[in-house]
Amino acid sequence: MRLIASLVLFGSVAAACGASTDATDPVTDGAGGQDIADAHTVTAPSGTTAPEPTVPAAGGADGPTATTPSTSAAAAESTVTTVVELVTDRLPVDADAPTAEWVAGVNAAGWDFHRHIDGNVVSSPMSIGVAFSLSRAGASAESAAALDAIFGFPERGSHSAANAVSHAVVEATRGPNIVEVANELFPDDGFALRTEFRNVATAHYGAAIEPIDTADGSTAAGVINGWASERTRGLIPAIVSPGTVQDQQLVLVNTVYLKADWSEPFLAEMTENGEFVTESGRSVMTPFMRDKAPHERRFVLLDGAVAVELPYLEGDLAMWLILPDRHDGLEATEASLDATFLAGLSQMARTGRVDVTMPKWEQTLPPADLFAWLCPQGFCAGAGFDGIAPGIFLSAAVHSAKVIVDEKGTEAAAATSLLFPTSVPPPPDLTVVADRPFLWAIVHRDTQAVLFVGRLVNPAA
Repeated sequence: MRLIASLVLFGSVAAACGASTDATDPVTDGAGGQDIADAHTVTAPSGTTAPEPTVPAAGGADGPTATTPSTSAAAAESTVTTVVELVTDRLPVDADAPTAEWVAGVNAAGWDFHRHIDGNVVSSPMSIGVAFSLSRAGASAESAAALDAIFGFPERGSHSAANAVSHAVVEATRGPNIVEVANELFPDDGFALRTEFRNVATAHYGAAIEPIDTADGSTAAGVINGWASERTRGLIPAIVSPGTVQDQQLVLVNTVYLKADWSEPFLAEMTENGEFVTESGRSVMTPFMRDKAPHERRFVLLDGAVAVELPYLEGDLAMWLILPDRHDGLEATEASLDATFLAGLSQMARTGRVDVTMPKWEQTLPPADLFAWLCPQGFCAGAGFDGIAPGIFLSAAVHSAKVIVDEKGTEAAAATSLLFPTSVPPPPDLTVVADRPFLWAIVHRDTQAVLFVGRLVNPAA
């Protein structure tokens, strides 16, 4: 299976503002985290004061040379040459970080966003949570309070927790599986980030910084979309438009990418077309994947529904399929669940032989305005982020996601095994035929972080 999610949120100010914070001041994660200090060398004409340097894209020991205007009237025609070295390496995991609290809050917010959207939907609580967690480092007091209320960010150690959770889910990359979480800051090339915000972004989120000329909206959007497309292997080809990027001071982008093989792959030759009954009772034809024989799987019998775990190879990741008993039962089932229950299904599960039939499907969430969900909760466009730079505010928040599910779980070539049992297998303990609307969620077992969640009401849509 292949899943991608991408979140962009960003702020603009009426005019570019410089930061006066001393670049050598240490910074913590805002909640008792590890101190971080960056280093850079500034060479300025005599008698001038060097401004905060524009930070180049991180990734090497030495950054490129940036040239900025001198602030001295006497040296109006002079320039300041600033050589900026790599600000900091990403911090190691803090074993005492409040990861459970961070995950619980982000999962709950992500589930709420999922419930906000009608029809077929795919989204990434992880992507949305990481992006807003990063932005929280630069939020004004009022904006920070609103974000804390929505996402349940821990009072202390929130950035350390985000770092620890990101590390944990990326460590699920074993064998053929891939999980990647990436962050990038795209400031306008005439815009300076506050040192404290920049250090938190790089140290706790591994964010690289790539200045762009946002006066040229088309070129700037091309750079941003190119980065997002590369990180998501082309599944999210565009997350911003030239019009939205035009003259912005900063664009923050997060991507989450997952590619994993089923531990028990479906056989392509078993796939057949069948009827999927929608909530209205209308039947649509769609290809169904079928188990050749029942497999040992974990499942939970719910009130009016059943939840079945479909693990991926190596055991760190799994999809939970939540199937109502009736074709019109999804709304009631979804209303009875919350993010805590969803993430904790594995703790309630029992194991038995389960026979699964489920559709192949592909879902896309086109770039969606997150403010339609956030604003009724008190966080609207215009929220202040003066911790990023003086006067900056958030003007747009967009989320996009895509999922492709097939027999093997991956685009890679498959191996087929032929099994010839010596005796007739016992009947399954549970038979699951997902021929009606259902929920699904992909959960990181160790942290219980919900990486992706979705609803399939019509696979032919």
